[in-house]
Amino acid sequence: MRVGIIGAGQLAQMLAMAAQTMGISLVVQGPCGDDPAVAAASGWVEGPLGAPEAVKALAEQVDVIGFENELIDLASLHPLEQAGVVFRPSLDTLASLMDKRRQRHILQDLNLSIPAWIHLKEALAHPERLDDFGYPLMAKAASGGYDGRGLQIIDDGEALKAFAEAVHPDDWYLERFVGFERELAMVGARSVAGEVRCYPLLETRQLGQVCTTVLAPASVPQSVEARAITIIGSILRQLNYVGVLAVELFLAPEGLLVNELAPRTHNSAHLTIEACATSQFEQHLRALTGTSLGPTDLGMPGAIMVNLLGFEDSRKTYAHEQHALAALPGFHLHWYGKRVSRRGRKLGHITRCLTGSTPAQRQQAIKESLAAVDRIWPLSQAMA
Repeated sequence: MRVGIIGAGQLAQMLAMAAQTMGISLVVQGPCGDDPAVAAASGWVEGPLGAPEAVKALAEQVDVIGFENELIDLASLHPLEQAGVVFRPSLDTLASLMDKRRQRHILQDLNLSIPAWIHLKEALAHPERLDDFGYPLMAKAASGGYDGRGLQIIDDGEALKAFAEAVHPDDWYLERFVGFERELAMVGARSVAGEVRCYPLLETRQLGQVCTTVLAPASVPQSVEARAITIIGSILRQLNYVGVLAVELFLAPEGLLVNELAPRTHNSAHLTIEACATSQFEQHLRALTGTSLGPTDLGMPGAIMVNLLGFEDSRKTYAHEQHALAALPGFHLHWYGKRVSRRGRKLGHITRCLTGSTPAQRQQAIKESLAAVDRIWPLSQAMA
């Protein structure tokens, strides 16, 4: 089976590496020959990301096409799908998740709890409808936002007025600010045959609204994980989704709230490469190729993953830091090979599997792991 991926960044890179171990030919499509995935892939189709002619050339080399992310013009690809090109998930399914306001309608139709929200344009026309929200508010871009982009905290009415004058109100919505206890992620997959498998519930920790650290398993009651499994199962089945999908969640005083959906392999589940029998990247390829899904249990008591975020604007290779990180006992370094570092940009990640038999032992190991990484890679400076 030959797989094509639209995109050639680090997610496509890790898909290509998984494809190598599975004996799958994987071809990526993207604009630059030095993008992270190109060297690891079986082939590369050059062209603007998701451009119809480039995707058509990709389709001539593969049996099925998937996506590194959802930030492309899907409408232009419909003629290819109508001509028989197989996209997984389907273009209609992916399109339903590109606009986060549309995501909210889907979630509400499934009777899933989400933060109260309102279109920015509606809030400006009817300010009284914000009375039940209170300040601060969270303004979110309806599409295109990730890694802290497309988010803005609104402290009061004057700030809202200034914000609305600086953006296109049609492209934004407002959400009640959630005083959450923890941020969580549930990552799961659905196969062509309808089989669903979920990874253990993950806890994500953010700095400047960018994920810095992921812990597995999340330190929450079993009932919370069971609810998260129910939530993602409902979404996968309702959308007839094929592939890996992530549900970002808030654990709040009022219960488990869905923050947003990510229709792709997800940063929070990178630790599955070392910590689970089937990584999220292998799982995604299993789904795309129509094979059965693999087991998703943790193979050890726990794991921690730390994102290596850029802390300066530079073209350095960070060879010294890479060597030092790779030499840390028990750690697994993944360096993406990006040409340019920017503050907050994901340049790599590092994972450590935890062996402590008690929660206290694992917490101590987490503390020690973060300190060991921080001595080499200044985590606190990345978002300063």
